[in-house]
This record gives sequence, C-alpha cells and structure tokens, in this order.
Amino acid sequence: MTALLDRLPALATTGIGSLPFDRASDAAQHSAADYDLPFCPQLPRVDGDMIAEWLGSDPGRCGWTPDRDRERPSAWHDFVARVRARPPAHGLVKLQVTGPVTLAMALERNGEGVPSRRRLTSLARDVATWLSANTAGQVRRLAETGLDVVLVVDEPGLALSGVDPANERLWDPLRVLVPAWGMHICGPVPWALVDSLDLDVLSLDLAAHGFADEGRPVLGRLLSRGGRVAWGVLDPVRPGSAAASAGLAVAALAEFSGGHLAPERTARQSLLTPSCGTGRLSVERELLVAATLAATAQAARGAVAAQPHRYRKAQQTADVLRRQKHSTSAKPARRSAASSSSSGK
Repeated sequence: MTALLDRLPALATTGIGSLPFDRASDAAQHSAADYDLPFCPQLPRVDGDMIAEWLGSDPGRCGWTPDRDRERPSAWHDFVARVRARPPAHGLVKLQVTGPVTLAMALERNGEGVPSRRRLTSLARDVATWLSANTAGQVRRLAETGLDVVLVVDEPGLALSGVDPANERLWDPLRVLVPAWGMHICGPVPWALVDSLDLDVLSLDLAAHGFADEGRPVLGRLLSRGGRVAWGVLDPVRPGSAAASAGLAVAALAEFSGGHLAPERTARQSLLTPSCGTGRLSVERELLVAATLAATAQAARGAVAAQPHRYRKAQQTADVLRRQKHSTSAKPARRSAASSSSSGK
C-alpha cells in the first residue's frame, strides 16, 4: 500500500466524485487533465444522485436482491479511453463507490418501520458483496490498461448508522479488490469505527467539520503507518481564496508534524480535495474549484518546502488554539464538580 501511494506527489489534488457536466467526454477530460489523481466522474445530471446511480431512482421499488442489475456509470467508457490514451505518470486512478451502509440505509428507508441495527448491518453486508462483484470488473479493466486503482467508499452518514467497530469486516469484499482502499465521510466521523478499519486513505470534510479531539490520535496512527489523509479544504459552494484554503491545509499538517513525522513526510501523505462533490453546481463553479484547489496545493507545498518558519508558526498557532479549547471545555466541568460536591451528590 505505502509503495503504491508513494507514487503520488505531495498534496496531490483529486475530486470527490460527482461533476456537473452533461457530456461524459467533457467530464472525463476534466478529471484527467485538471486533477493530480484522475477519478472516474459521477454525473448526477445523467445518472441521478449517489443512490440512484447504483440502485435506480426508486431504490425500494423491486426490493433487495443480490441479483439486482447495475449498469456502468455514464462516464465510464470515456474515462477509460482518456486514461488509456494519456495515463497519469504515477499510474494511479481513483474509483469511488457509494458505500454499502449508505445504500442499505436508502433501501431500508423504503421499507416498513425503522430498521434495527442488526438488520441494517446484515443488509449492508449483502450490498457490499454485490458492490464488490460490480466494482471488480472496473478494477480489472483499468488493470488491463496498466493502471492501479485507489478505491474510495463513500459513506456520508456513517456516524448516524449505528454501525460499530465490531462490524469492521463489513467492507472486506471491497477492501480485497485493490491494493489501496479508503473511505470518504463528509459528515461527522465515527472515529472509533474508522480506527478499526485499517484504511489506507481517509477523506474528510475539513472545511466544514474540522476534526474533533478524539480524531487526532486516529489520524496520527493512520499517518504513522503510512496511510493518507485527503483533506477537504475547499467548500465548493463558497470556495474562497487559494491562500485561505492553503492556510487551512498547512494548519492541518502542522497538527501532525513532530517526532518521526517531519513536515515533508506529512505533506507527502496528504491529498487535497473539495469538501464534497460538485455535481449539483455549475460547470463554471467546478472549473473554479479545480483551479483554486491546484493553486491551494502549490501554495501549501511552498509553505512546507520553502518557508519552514511559517510552517512552525502554523503549528504553534494550532497548539495555542488546542490549549484554549481544552481550557474552555474544562471550566464547566470543574464548576459542575464543585456544585455536585457542595450539594452532597
């Protein structure tokens, strides 16, 4: 896994998945030309949203069956043709699939009553096997062109599903397809579950959600074993400036640099992405997002490589903010403890 991902440049850019193009050829061209790590585009304007792309517009209409049909995404053939004709120098491409838990939740929403956690998990296992059978053909096709696949499973609502670390093997049918796999979570991150998954790549929404205190040791362990973090530093709806996004990226890198993790190594083990896909936005906005993200990566690389004093300043600022946060959160707890003591509780 590490050797494979080491082929990527430091702070490589990539997209989440969805793009706002109507023409598959335009989407494939853009993904391959304007991002460091090309990805097979998802086209909501053609295929529907991330649920409909896999299950159709009415997921519960026919009920669940492992024999359910699934067509290739509209951009698939154009994407393969594009990366075969002009393969990326590092030989990697990204595929993303809607996760089995997310699809199981969509199927159950069309059923009767509220599903139990046990029923949802059981269905998600079946869906994972079905997803694997469908995705394996795509992985094989790309391998025939000499390209290795980074497979990212999109599970936006994982924290709300109730799936716990005891079910870490649920994603195994997908994990075994590729030498490097990851997960994208654009909402709150269930850190205990993520820690149990042994991910190669974790993609998260840094711009909107940051990461909670309990996420720091999880991210630290991921980086220490050679994994990657894809930092969602750019909000596609309100992209802001490259300088602001680069500052967010550098501050995140500073959090995890020190000891055996030098700044340069942390940067090599990081990717930069938008915080979510742009499929429901305009083409003009997606072009702006891609250009701003490229400028963000360039600025962040410069901050790490050529201006270490600024990098250290960002690290010091992150340390001060963390101490202030801990101090603020501790005060109510001390008052509460004193109140309980005085009341004899």
